[in-house]
Amino acid sequence: MIRIETLDAADAARHLPGLAAVLADCVRNGASVSFMNPYSQADAEAFFAGVAEQVARQQTVLVAAFLDERIIGTSQLGLDMPPNQPHRAEVRKMLVHSDGRRQGIAASMLRRLEEEALARGRTLLVLDTASDAAKRVYERGGWSRCGHIADFALLPDGGLCDTTYYVKDLSPPKGTPVSKVAVRDAAEGDLPAIRDILNEAIRTTTAVWTDDPVDLDSRRVWWRERLAGGNPVLVAVDGGNVVGFGSYLQFRSWDGYRNAVEHSVYVRPDRRGSGVGSALVDALIAHAKAAGKHVIIGGIEGKNSASLRLHRRAGFIEVGRMPGIGEKFGRRLDLVFVQKQLG
Repeated sequence: MIRIETLDAADAARHLPGLAAVLADCVRNGASVSFMNPYSQADAEAFFAGVAEQVARQQTVLVAAFLDERIIGTSQLGLDMPPNQPHRAEVRKMLVHSDGRRQGIAASMLRRLEEEALARGRTLLVLDTASDAAKRVYERGGWSRCGHIADFALLPDGGLCDTTYYVKDLSPPKGTPVSKVAVRDAAEGDLPAIRDILNEAIRTTTAVWTDDPVDLDSRRVWWRERLAGGNPVLVAVDGGNVVGFGSYLQFRSWDGYRNAVEHSVYVRPDRRGSGVGSALVDALIAHAKAAGKHVIIGGIEGKNSASLRLHRRAGFIEVGRMPGIGEKFGRRLDLVFVQKQLG
């Protein structure tokens, strides 16, 4: 039975040999975690003695995974941020002994660190990794890829390796609760509201890269074409009023993209930030899964921080950024692609 524990300074000092054994094993097996081979048990114990001091100063949260009484994994949450970043923390040294791989230990420690972060008012978490296996753990856990640096560090036996940065926003959605919102298939009678929501976005935002408003006939053609192609058009309804809509279609027309869809979501301006967008995105994800789709993609304007944050919370990761590809209101716009694996 594996259990996850948060260690205080006395616990850390008592468990130095076990913590060190995990670190030494990881370095010996090629993990890029700051250290070079040869790396001894004594070296690792000296490192964790320093970590114990940081725990005592409340600069670090230390967690350990126990298999019976043996430590099989460990990780840290760094709290020692600059004064202007009191809301942030860093996940550091996610280590699992080679004897404990593929048992969900890293994912369990990650969830504990997220809980510890929230308990301390830390809502923005950052980490980086050179491990493909670790990337899969983070992405399954809803972390978003936000950067890649080639030749960032050395592997324990020499040779350069890249690193990939991830971020996770733990803050709750802001705004009015949306408990009354229902998401359903759009009917023809919803098209005037859909037209009005889209036209407002065209006039006032950079979410839609066109200057020309749409009319009701074009929305009717669009709606019928989506349905004929087996693609959903969903509306969010509150008190009988449509407050947002969303849809998806195949990412590209080639057959090889048959299980990849690109979605879009628009929300009435007075309901933005209230969770309507999240409700629509969640419904589109559920629809795509039920339809057997493997990937759902979104294209978001680079400064649309609200949409980027919404998609990070929904488990999307950033997979590409195209600087200056678009233009609206006399300024150049970046396009950010985000993606969520569904199966």
